[in-house]
Amino acid sequence: MITQGFDFIALMFGLCGVLVWLEHHFKIALFRWFPPIVLVMFGSMTLYTLGFWEFTEDVRRARETVRDNLIPAMLFLMSLKFNLAVIQKLGVRLIALCLASTLSIMLGFIVTQQIMQGFLGNETPLTFATMSAGWTGGTQNFVAVKEALSVSDEAMTYTLLMGALCYSFWLVIILALKPFKSAFNEFLRTEDEGLDAVLNSLNDLDLESDKTSNMPSLFLVIGLSLLVAAASNHLAELIASISFFNEMIWVIIISSTLGMAAAPTALGNISASDEISGIMLYVVVALIGAEVSLGAVNEAPMYILSGFIILFIHGSILLCAARLLRVNILLAGIASIANIGSAPAAAVVGAAYGRELVPVAIIMALIGSMIGSFVGLIVSEVLIWLNALT
Repeated sequence: MITQGFDFIALMFGLCGVLVWLEHHFKIALFRWFPPIVLVMFGSMTLYTLGFWEFTEDVRRARETVRDNLIPAMLFLMSLKFNLAVIQKLGVRLIALCLASTLSIMLGFIVTQQIMQGFLGNETPLTFATMSAGWTGGTQNFVAVKEALSVSDEAMTYTLLMGALCYSFWLVIILALKPFKSAFNEFLRTEDEGLDAVLNSLNDLDLESDKTSNMPSLFLVIGLSLLVAAASNHLAELIASISFFNEMIWVIIISSTLGMAAAPTALGNISASDEISGIMLYVVVALIGAEVSLGAVNEAPMYILSGFIILFIHGSILLCAARLLRVNILLAGIASIANIGSAPAAAVVGAAYGRELVPVAIIMALIGSMIGSFVGLIVSEVLIWLNALT
């Protein structure tokens, strides 16, 4: 059994490395339906459930130190891709569709928590808010809001299971929509006129860096991101002492803002930022799952039911928005998975629908990443307020 902090961190890196390597070298169905990021979390949960480590003071301190410093470093690097000049090329209708998808997820979590609160734990205003951030912008937003709201790993156990299982189900549904495009066109009053020009302009964009990562760029990215993390922590500590937000919320705001400010500069084109931020994300996810026991899975049916209710509300509102905006079902599906999934998942769905839709998927996922953390914080305030009234 592991009792030393370094041994524990080494195991987390090893788990992430092995699973990512396996996914890269073995193209099996398991990785198609369960991305490595999901398997990393469940792998970490499984190892903890089997008793691979004990949370001694040394292990706990190492975990908190690595996690709390990697989060702002990761957010800074990911924010380097938030180029507003590219996002505006999406056009009014598709941006509106993306925002409608986000709003429907927010309403889904709020309404479901109010309906199901008698069957769920008292911590759901915070855990549902955390998951709403993840289902809006991705795992990085989930991680950021979880830490900002100081939600414990134990409290997140059932909500994590809900998120993983319901997301996998929803991904299958979204991928299966392509044959039904014509059937939905009449109901949605689809008008593709004008959208073709948008799609053509997006296909001319270079959304993927073709530069090969090298040691200087890797070194720069690692060093700069860690410096930003350190600066964000110190600035947040200072600002939090004179404001109503807690320190972690300011860490998220500062690191993300610095990244977005640097996005239009040469730093935004450094390809190494994708690789390093990806590694940081996997490790942080593994650290989050490291204190969650799978022994609680038999107590989670009401949470899983809640997840399906959220998806039903989301899907219903999104269909109404698609009808109002007169866009086809495939674009609605991309808007949905760009929120609930992640940029890679959205790109996969876009490619499955047609290569011309891949840029749309990537940019919609980018919008979700930009606003996901703020969505989670807003949902938390709304749920806390509503629960105070009851």
